[in-house]
Amino acid sequence: MAKDSMLSGMANLNPDAAKMSDGKSRVSTKDLASLLRFTNTSKFSFILLIFAAILSGGLQVVAPAFLGYTIDHMGEAGSIDLSYLGSHALILLGMYLVAALFTWVVSYYANVVAAKTALEVRRALSLKLTKLPVSFYDTHPQGDTATHFINDADAISEGMLQGLLNFFTVLVTILGTVGFMVFISWKMTLIILPMAVLMIWSATTIAKKTTKYFKSQQNLVGSISGDVEENLYGRKEIKAFGCEDKFLDEFREKNEQLNKSSVTAQFASSLPNPVTRFVDSTSYILIGALGVWIGGLTAGNITTFILYWKNFSKPINDLTNITTQIMAAFASLTRVFSILDLPEEKEDPEETSELTSSSAKAPVQAAEDRTSSEAAVGGSSPVAGEHGGEVLFEHVTFGYTKEKKIFDDFSLRVKPGQKVAIIGPTGCGKTTLMNLLMRFYEPDSGRILIDGKDITEMSRSELRRRFGMVLQETWLLERSIRDNIAYGRPDATDEEVIAAAKAARAHGFIKRLPDGYDTVPGKDISLSEGQKQLLCIARVLLMDPSLLILDEATSAVDTLTEKRIVEAFDNMTKGRTGFIIAHRLSTIAGADQVITLGKKK
Repeated sequence: MAKDSMLSGMANLNPDAAKMSDGKSRVSTKDLASLLRFTNTSKFSFILLIFAAILSGGLQVVAPAFLGYTIDHMGEAGSIDLSYLGSHALILLGMYLVAALFTWVVSYYANVVAAKTALEVRRALSLKLTKLPVSFYDTHPQGDTATHFINDADAISEGMLQGLLNFFTVLVTILGTVGFMVFISWKMTLIILPMAVLMIWSATTIAKKTTKYFKSQQNLVGSISGDVEENLYGRKEIKAFGCEDKFLDEFREKNEQLNKSSVTAQFASSLPNPVTRFVDSTSYILIGALGVWIGGLTAGNITTFILYWKNFSKPINDLTNITTQIMAAFASLTRVFSILDLPEEKEDPEETSELTSSSAKAPVQAAEDRTSSEAAVGGSSPVAGEHGGEVLFEHVTFGYTKEKKIFDDFSLRVKPGQKVAIIGPTGCGKTTLMNLLMRFYEPDSGRILIDGKDITEMSRSELRRRFGMVLQETWLLERSIRDNIAYGRPDATDEEVIAAAKAARAHGFIKRLPDGYDTVPGKDISLSEGQKQLLCIARVLLMDPSLLILDEATSAVDTLTEKRIVEAFDNMTKGRTGFIIAHRLSTIAGADQVITLGKKK
């Protein structure tokens, strides 16, 4: 799977980071409280929802009592007072119409709150992902992470919608109903309430057992999403190796697992409804059979009691009907908070070291300090060390595990303006060295200095602004070529963008495209890997960094394209400190130093 980080292709991953994928199996009170905090942006809607739910539930409680009173006082058999009955029927109709109106208000604002909650969940996830360490992205499939934004956020929204539609109305209805039932006949209430307890107990017991099935279902959805993304990204390799059948077999197996998990979850979640309806029907028989004998109820009282029992049991039946959505929401909630509760990168120090080189300034200011737009993108030939960029590794020790050290007491000094080649077999730590330099990982001991300043005394953003990286995996947005080059400097002028493209040897092929700099890669036209790399180099040139990293950027291109990339990189490294990670000797021919790393056993 493609990685946007420098860790693509690394043989060593942090095993501790893998543990972060272990989601909790149950929703905690803290998670629910945190979920409620996501509703802060919709407080007004939440208040209106509660107000409407109270009025709707209150009217549904009063209406049955009014109906029972009407039945008992409309007259004797054969002499019914039709005018009395008609006026009371209109009043009753008005009650139910107003209750229906407030029910609609509850439904509308429940949708508003649920939608805004999903919005806030996605916003919190996107913010969290910017603060997670690089190790997270190397131990979590991108497809699975994407499902948190789509499937899980939608499941939480749907579950919250159904919960809000029922909770407050149910609360008012049940409390009011029990009160009126006790008032009418406390004996019948004592007989009938155990049936309600039985309904609630059976529904909640079954619902609890279904949570694990829905969690398994959501995990499989994430896994399948990751597999599909891998297939789309590596479709050429899959076809080239003739592995279509292998992919289909693996996909079919997981799809079958998802089907079984979904069927099991749906079956388990469907059980509470028939169980509660059976108890419900039994309760109607008890009310009719025992109402007069034990409760001493009149015809109107029995009617009222039946309606109250319906008011009491209906919310419970409704809740069992939406068990699927509620349990799926709980499962998604645990998955979302398994991300939100992850440890973030250590905070930067409040006071960071001031950088003395020209690149410590904002890119726009650094460009203004040059005398021409060509110089702003490396077109001039500044003297070596003009940008600063001395790098010093002092007795650095680092390993992804305590048992396996990648570097042990490693030291290296790179003078300003030098171009250093780093070579060695796969897995020897070439890319890891750059990760340490950019603070994607922290060394176990020792320190790294740039221009005499310990990088831990700099903020990460401040440090990383000094670097320009061109990686093996090209990364372009589905936007115009102009926007891709100006990604790091959106305020750059067209002249600066064109100057960067010229310095990167990309201007020629861009002008031959149908829409020139307005062409959208991947949509209007398909670019070669070499052309993509030249655009990535142009993007780095426009940022005017003082330190440059070329990480296997020529490994997937032909010899002619490699020559162009190396020429562009040579032009870019004039006066700047550069690191080249490569296997081809032609790529590192002009290096001032060659560092050979050995395979760690």
